[in-house]
Amino acid sequence: MRYTIVLPQGRTGQRAPELRRPADGIGATALPRTRRSRIACRRKGTEKGPRLEANMPSRTVVVVLTLALCAAVVPGTPSPIVGRPVEGLPSTLDVVTEIVRPDTYEAPGLIPVQVRLTNTGDTTARVPYIIVKIVPSGYRDSSGYVTVGVGENKVVTLNPWVSAVSSHETCTAWITYPADSNHSNDTDVVFIRTASGLDVAAEIVSPTDSEEPGLVPVQIRLINMFVVPAAVPRLDVKMVPSGYSDSTMNIFVAVGESTVVTLDPWVYSGGNETCKAYITYPADTYRPNDTDIVFVSVAGISGWVQIEHHVGMSLTLSPSPLAGSVLHVDYGLRRAGPARITLLDVSGRPVVTRRFLADRTGDLPLDLRLLRGGVYLVRLDDGQSAVTQKFVVQR
Repeated sequence: MRYTIVLPQGRTGQRAPELRRPADGIGATALPRTRRSRIACRRKGTEKGPRLEANMPSRTVVVVLTLALCAAVVPGTPSPIVGRPVEGLPSTLDVVTEIVRPDTYEAPGLIPVQVRLTNTGDTTARVPYIIVKIVPSGYRDSSGYVTVGVGENKVVTLNPWVSAVSSHETCTAWITYPADSNHSNDTDVVFIRTASGLDVAAEIVSPTDSEEPGLVPVQIRLINMFVVPAAVPRLDVKMVPSGYSDSTMNIFVAVGESTVVTLDPWVYSGGNETCKAYITYPADTYRPNDTDIVFVSVAGISGWVQIEHHVGMSLTLSPSPLAGSVLHVDYGLRRAGPARITLLDVSGRPVVTRRFLADRTGDLPLDLRLLRGGVYLVRLDDGQSAVTQKFVVQR
């Protein structure tokens, strides 16, 4: 591509001529009208961009080219030379790391290792490096250059891990991403326990922490943690103070699987209730996970309601209500150690889960820019006790 600008010249003492602008939009300050001069401007195909070349007498002074061909272009606007947009820099890059597998309880054997990367920024992310370590077993694996689109998530599968019988392991997954604007969510930690013998864990699916008064389903999930099938003799569920009680017998759970048991529905009249589900299984070798407890309260309460389940734990959320993107979780625990934050919607479905190594007190920021408006529940759990609080998102 070649541009030629012809600038007329004048004699000494004459009035300075007006600025001439050629048809292609490139302007220049005029020179004295003594004779014709030419300025040849051509674009070189190099990384340094266009180059300006001039062929004129040395006594002639060029004042300025009003649109310099080598000048910086405003991001997002067409270049006058190349004719294509110049992209601007991204404003936010943020990728959240979450361990999918292994989970808190695993059966001994070959366990898949999967990590979910969620892009909460406003531009496509290309994560250079993701690393997973499991100690003390010594597992380590990594993967590189994972591309995640805006508002999307991608599950990365690494080499499987061989878990031992009756072990306690710590799985840590993290990304190496210097461009990330929020490094607090680049790492996730899961504390794993594998069974030494027959082990079935009980987990309450329904009711949840937050329920509407009326007919509520009662569902309990039984998880087989060991390498042989389990036949659970009895499952009981009780509600206090309403007096609900129901049970079922002889539940079969296959190896590495879970079964959801549905009992008679419960009529919830409102107020605070305690739901307790437990199994009677003499062959079970690990009793702490045979029982699960959920503290039930009325859903849809606007503002802030804190439910202290155990003395020594506290939970404060700000701002109130949440209209922006970041919720600050101010917590207090009875002791430092592993903890988990779970965000649930009004139906009890978990929408955000963060596991982390907590101090006795601290502040944990949660990026909730993708969350819809409504009433939610935040539950802080240290494995032995929990505290729950409702909050409102305004969009």
